[in-house]
Amino acid sequence: MADRIKPERMRPEDYEDGGSPMSRGATYVRKEIVSKGVGFGSALAIAISFTTHQSVLWAIIHGFFSWFYVIYYVLTR
Repeated sequence: MADRIKPERMRPEDYEDGGSPMSRGATYVRKEIVSKGVGFGSALAIAISFTTHQSVLWAIIHGFFSWFYVIYYVLTR
C-alpha cells in the first residue's frame, strides 16, 4: 500500500475540453460516517425525556443515550 502513488488532484481548468477525472481512469470514493445534526433517536429521546421529567439536564443526558433511553422508556411504561 505504501508504494502506491496517489493521483494528483486536478482543477476543472486542468481537464481537456470535455474531459473529466473519469477519463483518466481515476476513481474517488467519498465516505461519510456521521451526518450533520442530531439523529432521530436523539431527538425522540430528548422529547420524551423533557415531556416526562420537565428537566433540560435530563433531556440532554437522555439525548446522549438516544435509542437506549427510548427502548427503556417503551419497556417500562
